[in-house]
Parts: sequence; C-alpha cells; structure tokens
Amino acid sequence: MNVVRVSQRHGLLGPSLVALAALIALVAAQVCACGHRGSGLIEAQGVTWDRVTSPQVIAPDAPDWSGDSIAFQVRDQGADRVAVAREDGSGAAIEPGVGATNERAPRWVRSGLLIDTSDFAGSEDLWYRDVASGATRRLTGFAGAEWTPAPRPSAPGVLYVEGATPDSGRLALLADTTAAPLDLIYLTPASLGAGEPDWNPAGDRICFSAAGPNGTRQIWKLELSDTLAVELTVPRPANPPLGAILDRSPQWSPDGSRILFASNRGGRWGVWTLSPFGEAQGLDLIAQDLQGAEIRHPVWSPDGKQILLSSDRSGDRALWRLSHLP
Repeated sequence: MNVVRVSQRHGLLGPSLVALAALIALVAAQVCACGHRGSGLIEAQGVTWDRVTSPQVIAPDAPDWSGDSIAFQVRDQGADRVAVAREDGSGAAIEPGVGATNERAPRWVRSGLLIDTSDFAGSEDLWYRDVASGATRRLTGFAGAEWTPAPRPSAPGVLYVEGATPDSGRLALLADTTAAPLDLIYLTPASLGAGEPDWNPAGDRICFSAAGPNGTRQIWKLELSDTLAVELTVPRPANPPLGAILDRSPQWSPDGSRILFASNRGGRWGVWTLSPFGEAQGLDLIAQDLQGAEIRHPVWSPDGKQILLSSDRSGDRALWRLSHLP
C-alpha cells in the first residue's frame, strides 16, 4: 500500500555561509602499507577544503550531489531529517517530516526526486520524495529494515541493504521498481555483513563495504553478470591511534575509472581512490583530514572534479567541498 505525506518545508536559518579555505599540503611520515605508493604515505598537493554548510545546519551527513543541487541528512528537533541545498550550500531547507520520524540517507533518483529511508510506518522502509511538493510515497514495506538506497543509473531499479543496521546486512536489488508486486533479488549473503552500496555509471557493477577480520572493514565489488563478490582492499593490522583499519563509503567515479572511499589508514582519516580491479592495480591518497577529525561519506561532484564529504574538522560536523584534485 502506498502511503503519502505532504506538509511544509522549513528553511535552515543563519548567516551567509563563509568559505573557509585551507590548503592541504601534508606529507605523512608514518609508515604503512599503501599499495603501489610504497612504505610512505603521500597525498596530493594543493587540494583545498571549503566549508559548505553553516553552523546552523546540525550534523550534516550522507550527502549526495546531482546537477547543481545537494541532498543530505541533518539533525532537527531530535530526529534525523532530509535537507536539500544548492551545491554551494546556499538555500538549505529541511524537507517535511512528521513528529519524531527519522528520515535518512537521501539519494537523487533524478532532478527533483529523492529516495531515502524512513521509519514513519514503524520500520525502516524506502520512500520516494518529491522535493517541490514535499510529498512522499512508500516504495517498500518488507519485514525487517531497508537501508541506504542506491538508485540504478538509467533504469528503474534500486539497490539497498537489508538488515538490522545499515552497515552490516545483505545487498538486495529491486530490478524494476515499477513492477507489482516488487521482485526482490538478494546479491550477497547476510554473513558477509555488507553495507553502503553504489553503482558504476553503466549500472552493471556494484561497489560496497563489508566487515572484515578483527573489526576491520574492506571495499568489495560485485558484477551483476556473475554476482561473485570480489574483495578490492586488503585487511591490515591495527593502526594506532585509530585501532582497526576501516575502508568505507565507496562510490564509483562518474567515468567509472576509480572508486572513491574514506579510510583511517596511516592513523588519520582521509579520502582515497582505488582501481576497480583492486588496490594492487591502483591506490591513491587524495587528502587527509586534521588529526582527530573523522571523515564520513565522501561523494563525487557530477563532473568528477570535486568531492563533497562530512567532517568534524572544525569542531562541529559540517559538509566540506574538496577541489583542485589531482
């Protein structure tokens, strides 16, 4: 059954955004295993960081970028909400919500239409959201929880995580979201502990993260032609002071040649790119964050020339744009 909700959107009030640019030109001296980079940790020179969201936007996270618009998750009145803004962070507005309902992980289906998750109906389900009207329509109502939807490029399908948490479940595919009833296909076993799926531009390959040994997390790839999951990054020993090494939040580049991800390799959170054939074929550090800061959910700009991510490098969590990439 489709459930429709419509109400008013409200703006995120505050002063004009102030661009805080900081030149990142760090060469880390810590020793780690970094694929073809050798024993030293070497990041690209000249990458700049600009803050996109103002302090009035609380805990922005899980961004997605399409055209000249961004969508992301925020905290508002004790609940998770979906917000949209222009690509520079201006015009930020929180989408309609009901009471203590949580709405998370928005992704653009096309211009003006989002898909996200909501517990409005009592469990975590997938919902479509029309940005202009604020109307929502429930897509799934399966037993259990559905998380982190990833719309299939140029097709009506959607990929998501089924499980108790968004980072440790099994990947499920609705090959045709216009079908009735919906046809559900499982791509990975629950034992793999998969999460954070994303499509390549052609819509025939998937990257995702999965739990590894000793609390680690790795990046994986799966092709729809054989549905054989292949591990792309290698589990590594503990990495003080951050403990287990976590490779997470992979996203395919707009041209399909690289996979972007966040990692705490080298004792500090950073953004990396990876060859779709594995780290032995290409692994590059783009930029590291400040010591003690945590990077979440990096995403590409539509042209692949910038990166948008969530970081608490300024003391509060905000969205930051990285430009002048190598």
